[in-house]
Amino acid sequence: MMLTVWLVLGIGALLLLAVIGYGLFGHVKRLLDAVGDTRTALAPEVAELTQGIQRAQTLRMQGGADVTRGHGRHA
Repeated sequence: MMLTVWLVLGIGALLLLAVIGYGLFGHVKRLLDAVGDTRTALAPEVAELTQGIQRAQTLRMQGGADVTRGHGRHA
């Protein structure tokens, strides 16, 4: 009788863990999909911002007389 109770409790616990694990896996998969979609959507904006920053740096360096970018200024 006691063996049957422990067997039923063990199987029940395993089934509960399986259901919880499957649910967590689904949530993690949806979260990773959302992160991937966000990266895809923001990639053009990030590239545009990066190009703008690089252009500003280029213009700043061309406008000044010293183009060493900080090397040798404090000697």
